[in-house]
Amino acid sequence: MAQAAVKLEVPLQAMNFWEMPRAILREDGVPRLSLDIELRLRRHPGPLFSLMGGAAHGVLGMLVHPRRFDFVLPAQPDLSLDPLAEILPVLAVRGMLESLMTDYLALMTQLRQFCTGALFHVEPPPPYADAGRMHADIPWPLYPGMCHEISPAPFRLKLWRLHTQILDDWCRANDTKLLRCPAEAMDADGFMREAFYGDGAHANVAYGELVLQQMKGLA
Repeated sequence: MAQAAVKLEVPLQAMNFWEMPRAILREDGVPRLSLDIELRLRRHPGPLFSLMGGAAHGVLGMLVHPRRFDFVLPAQPDLSLDPLAEILPVLAVRGMLESLMTDYLALMTQLRQFCTGALFHVEPPPPYADAGRMHADIPWPLYPGMCHEISPAPFRLKLWRLHTQILDDWCRANDTKLLRCPAEAMDADGFMREAFYGDGAHANVAYGELVLQQMKGLA
């Protein structure tokens, strides 16, 4: 996103918490934004665009789990099932995703408390279907304990959509708008188009440019 802003000469005020080691503190195991971040957010008139979190579906299912599983997504029950997988209830899978999202949702709640203007949360990019191309780009050491195999594309799409459903539920309950993925970045099946592929886990700068155009229309 930052690279896209530079390329398009968009005056983007960005806070990358990965590059701000004191931005997020922990008290009794619970994450909280630092006082400095709180003050900066309270002074900002908005709108504010959150890209916090976003990777839980990838952590859970980009690679095949040692206990291989799949599930039926009620919104798209026709998506194929992995014939080698154990079929779990969708609520069980949702619970696993929510447990991975706990810290991020807690921090997003603080964003909502500190933000005086409109708050938007940016939906993570959709998955890319071609596992063959992804294989060389996967940072395998970041997924300890997982199988050395990329999960089937329909499974990854279901996890992404379930992740979005959780985000949408949170946004509706917290006076926040979910900024959906740009339609032109997705193919007819809902996967990321070739032109916007970055690596196994990320979209590229061209995708960031599309999102920035969406943001400019809301600013």
